[in-house]
Amino acid sequence: MTPEGRTDVHERLRRLLFLVPFVSRNQGRSVDEVAKELGIKRDELLEELDLLAFVGRPPFQPDDFVDIYVEDDKVYVDLDQRLSAPPRLTAAAGVALAAAAALLKPGHSDALKSAIEKLEQVLPAHAVKRFREMGKRLDLTLEGPTGLATLSQAIVEHRVVTFDYLTSATAHAERRKVEPIELFSHRGQWYLSGFDVARQSERLFRLDRMGAPDVTGETFAPRATSGRTSLPGVSQSVQKVTVRFEAATAPYIRERFGVEARGLPEGRIEVDVPGDNVRWLTGWVLSFGGAATVTSPDWAIRSVADAAKASLE
Repeated sequence: MTPEGRTDVHERLRRLLFLVPFVSRNQGRSVDEVAKELGIKRDELLEELDLLAFVGRPPFQPDDFVDIYVEDDKVYVDLDQRLSAPPRLTAAAGVALAAAAALLKPGHSDALKSAIEKLEQVLPAHAVKRFREMGKRLDLTLEGPTGLATLSQAIVEHRVVTFDYLTSATAHAERRKVEPIELFSHRGQWYLSGFDVARQSERLFRLDRMGAPDVTGETFAPRATSGRTSLPGVSQSVQKVTVRFEAATAPYIRERFGVEARGLPEGRIEVDVPGDNVRWLTGWVLSFGGAATVTSPDWAIRSVADAAKASLE
């Protein structure tokens, strides 16, 4: 293709990118007026409109396309509904975003801090009061554990970390060298799952027992993990609670529980979790918004049902 040809392609792309939003904001402008705005001839504009009639989003069903057309010599466009304004936040979604953002400890001049402050401004008017009420029930100023951001970066970049670690069986901290795999919170406690280089095995580390981690310049290739099989401090004699998850949530649960997740018909999945902390159990199940159901034992089913009823009231 010649340099002139590339210029023509770029110019046409510029026109097409300009055309849809311009017509959307100026519905009913005449063909000649729109052509003048674009600096092209009438016939060229009609050709561009014919091309735009084939623009859409997968899976390209009839209602997935941008409907741009000429009627009575005037130009109109009806956008695919998914290209219109995004859905507004609910009060619950706003509080969840604020809580998650606050956990990362944004600084006073941080863009994240500014985003938290703007949350209330983008909520629908009817949701602002509810947002404030729910926010008061949560400690959104809670600081995340030391090293959370550092470890997150190391996981993304596949970098080895070192830190001092105090176990329940030793009186002095030991220096650990770890290939970090995953960060997760369990019953209010943060853990790092990683491959301990010295011990040549996967281990779980509580962040509150960990000194400030250092990210080294050493990188590693991700290993095939065996899946999380147990958590520190959870007795094997504790009665298990079986929770069933709908298909939409199954990928997340499989990633979280690994080999412990059991497949069910219709894409559902179930896992067993400890039943020694009823408050954590009910809050965790209800956090899935109906996609999680306790199937046994009976006392756990009643506990979650009572908690759901209390929340609705």
